[in-house]
Amino acid sequence: MMDKLSAKKRMMFIQKEDYNYLCYNLILILNKLECTEESNEFRDFRKIAYLVDFTSSSKVIADFSQDELGNIYSKAQLKKKLLSHLLIVLKNKDYLGISINRTHKSFDIWLKKKNLPEDFFDNDVFNNELKNIEKLKKEIRGLRTTTIKTMVNTLFTSKNILTWEI
Repeated sequence: MMDKLSAKKRMMFIQKEDYNYLCYNLILILNKLECTEESNEFRDFRKIAYLVDFTSSSKVIADFSQDELGNIYSKAQLKKKLLSHLLIVLKNKDYLGISINRTHKSFDIWLKKKNLPEDFFDNDVFNNELKNIEKLKKEIRGLRTTTIKTMVNTLFTSKNILTWEI
């Protein structure tokens, strides 16, 4: 019986829609972009939904096909909802700070690094993600502060991906 339950759990697991997967990507992005204080916040958390697939990939942005980019864009719309739930959990655990961004009708966020386990960033498990975040920083100027519209234009619209109002 235990084997069936284990197999069922594996079948139901979709890595890129998993809260743990989104959580560690969110934390890594905020840390690598040095968003660790309110004065250095990541503007508009919704941008994270678009970045997650790029951070965990083994490819550079230029190597993604139009179909892949279209899928990333579409799935990001669903991830925004998951991320909003995740923000609440992480804020309640005092791992994130959140402020209202009235201009963009969203939330600005920052990592409360002192509340994370001391050794969280000390292992090699996240090397690939950290390298990819560094590449994203070079690809998208002002990633931390750019608007979601500008970021979507850079990643998708400029590569002939049909996008809709954000």
